[in-house]
Amino acid sequence: MEATFYWFAWSLTVIAVFFIQRRKLKRDLLLILGVFMCTYDILSWSQKGQFYFHVLILLVFGTYLFISIKRTVFDYFWPFILSVGYAAIWMFLIVHPVWVNFPGISLFLFVIVGILRMFVKDVGGQMGLWMLTNAGGSLFSYITFALYQNEGLINTHVMLSLSIKGVFVLLLFHGVDQLKRTIRKKRKSLSKGAAFV
Repeated sequence: MEATFYWFAWSLTVIAVFFIQRRKLKRDLLLILGVFMCTYDILSWSQKGQFYFHVLILLVFGTYLFISIKRTVFDYFWPFILSVGYAAIWMFLIVHPVWVNFPGISLFLFVIVGILRMFVKDVGGQMGLWMLTNAGGSLFSYITFALYQNEGLINTHVMLSLSIKGVFVLLLFHGVDQLKRTIRKKRKSLSKGAAFV
């Protein structure tokens, strides 16, 4: 699990440094990745402390990214609504782990991230919404399992890895959108008689 987390984290660092144009988004993403990588195994002697610490980090950074652009009042309900759905799916997969081995279950992340993109249009807000959904869903699941003294079923490292993978997928979608925009601009300039560069 640790190798997967760091592989995605370093891949995102490379994407942020070389491919993200907006300075603020680049700076924010590099800060978040740095904090995640430095604190990945902090408080490893206390599973409960480690869980709450990482949920707090996800909530802080998610809120920062989500509120960086002014949104309608209705948009602020999405993190809570999506967190409940996320918790339901995660608890189902923990209680029935056979579904985790189902072929194509990893593609489900693309579906979830695609749904997030329908609610929020800017990539920073999408990353913030994903982090808030991940933190809220993990917290709801942890509290629910704690009522039955099974809070150990929630793994902090899985939560962080899923957060990083979601951000990775969001940036892949963002890159595809940027590529489409660039191609459209070139086609427009060609149709107006400009030379193809």
